[in-house]
Amino acid sequence: MEQPDSEWWRSWFGPSYLALYDEYLAERTEVEVGQLEVLLGIEPPLRILDLPCGQGRHAIELARLGYEVTGVDLSPFMLKVADDRARDAGVRVRWLPGDMRQPIAGARFDLVLNLFTSLGYFADEADDRRVVGAAAAMLVPGGRFVLEVINGERVMAQFQEREWFTVGEAAVVERRSLDRSARRMVVERTVSTPNETEVNLHAIRLYLGRDLDVMLRGVGFSRVDLYGDWSGEALTPESLRVLAVGTIPLT
Repeated sequence: MEQPDSEWWRSWFGPSYLALYDEYLAERTEVEVGQLEVLLGIEPPLRILDLPCGQGRHAIELARLGYEVTGVDLSPFMLKVADDRARDAGVRVRWLPGDMRQPIAGARFDLVLNLFTSLGYFADEADDRRVVGAAAAMLVPGGRFVLEVINGERVMAQFQEREWFTVGEAAVVERRSLDRSARRMVVERTVSTPNETEVNLHAIRLYLGRDLDVMLRGVGFSRVDLYGDWSGEALTPESLRVLAVGTIPLT
């Protein structure tokens, strides 16, 4: 299979991405944020960083609930969408352009979020560790980092070279290749709507729960809790996702 550009992610998150996922994700946001509050036992006011924030769906909902929220993303398009939506919702969020591998100078947060499989894009695995390290560097003592990714163990055990599904009015066909030694999956995605067909490539590094545990502890998290769902269910090989919650030591 053809390989994507090593920095495919720089242009991936634009109008086409939003057209495919926006409505589907909007339906999940309020429930996810509510479950996040229960899972972590949090309530306003806390300083929260959404890294990366995309179109701002989690950041805006958290701000609506009374949290002090900052959203960082590399995509100017996504940040503009997020800012417009926050204004429409009548909430205040600080939006910043930035690379999630770099901490914000002088910034400190009680909670950092990295959600909806926003880790594993980079060609060099060391860059993924830099993302986690940046999150750790911006947390106050006792602060927590929530990382949500697709469950690599399940994907590799049940790997499908071809899959077809629908998202709203769009028909999506994915052709995939998997390098098991590197845990890297390449996806050729064809999206067909009544008006057009678009083909694109992306790649993602797959992580198992134990991989994330090692990674988070390696950058300074003293405790790592692993879940298989937003509801706090135990992580199993059959879980669709992995939620890793890392805690920075108090001293």
